[in-house]
Amino acid sequence: MEKTHLIQRLKKPTERISPFSFGAGLRNGGMPKEGMDLSSKIWSFDYMSATEFEHGAVPRALYKIWDYSNKNHAAKGLVHLLKDVHYICEKRTQEYVEDIIQKLYKNEEDLNLNNPTYLRKSIQGKDNYKGWLELDNAFMFFIDNEMYKKTLDLFNIK
Repeated sequence: MEKTHLIQRLKKPTERISPFSFGAGLRNGGMPKEGMDLSSKIWSFDYMSATEFEHGAVPRALYKIWDYSNKNHAAKGLVHLLKDVHYICEKRTQEYVEDIIQKLYKNEEDLNLNNPTYLRKSIQGKDNYKGWLELDNAFMFFIDNEMYKKTLDLFNIK
């Protein structure tokens, strides 16, 4: 397992895909048009203002999720905080994912992330992030049930 360092923030989908979501790096962060078309109906990517998010890291993480989902190695679960946080991960990482979500809520500064997630503020309704994609270990978590359910469908996770 890699130490969690990069977490892409996700918002509700918008009418159009922002060409600036991934800065000046690869178009759509290197995600193929088909993948961007599918995912843009579920979430939109927040601009993270760091090159680590620009050069294929996002599509690599999504591919890993697709891969372990297709091998029937995906797990889904729930962390009860002030608001429920639903997650999708590889079965072998489930305990780690739950621990990271709890740490993000308690005090994410302790994790020394590249960029803040604003999970606590979002749960409290003080920010508008609804989902997150962890890039180092390829897992996702959501406070928005609709985004979570659509993501389960996207990866064909039962």
